[in-house]
Amino acid sequence: MDFGVFLAALGISLLELTEAGAIAAIYHNIYKNNLPFIYAAIGVAIVLIPTFTVGRLIYLVPLNYVLLVSAVILFYFGYRLIRSARRSFKGIRKRSGEEKEEGISVVLTVSAIEGLEASLVILALLPQSYISALMGTLLAIMLVVILTALLKSQVARIRLPHLKFVLSALLFSLGTLWLGEVVFDLPDIILPLFFVAYLGINYLIVKL
Repeated sequence: MDFGVFLAALGISLLELTEAGAIAAIYHNIYKNNLPFIYAAIGVAIVLIPTFTVGRLIYLVPLNYVLLVSAVILFYFGYRLIRSARRSFKGIRKRSGEEKEEGISVVLTVSAIEGLEASLVILALLPQSYISALMGTLLAIMLVVILTALLKSQVARIRLPHLKFVLSALLFSLGTLWLGEVVFDLPDIILPLFFVAYLGINYLIVKL
């Protein structure tokens, strides 16, 4: 079990799938039936099932190339997460026009997009530990299902800036570690130091 990979898969899946669950909860409150949750599940499955089946072919690529590409992917999503967290902490809100009468197909589309964003990070994690990435993702799915069932109305109002803040630091840390493994052959034990350092850097970014 690679604990870093497990946490990254858990974190990114929990983050993205919670957003999918929130959209489904919004439309559940509108239509007063469970169809939005079914559409959300289909949207996520369309993406995640191929990720953990066809995605295994990524092992055929030389490890150093995979690590370099994976590090770039993690840095990109780490940047997106901290930018979104900063926007939330600063009180800069996006325009809210997505909840109009666009039809229940919105739930399927949004859920597939959220699943795709999670899968891009998961694909970067698979070469390090397939089982750890799978277990982290499955645990996230279970947690989202439970939370959504228990908090149907509240989950739609969940704000995620703190989760994005921490997860961004984790993704930056893993990306830095994998670059270090390719260039300097750094040991995995240094990951907590990178994590603490990026928490500090993210704090400065949020405060600027």
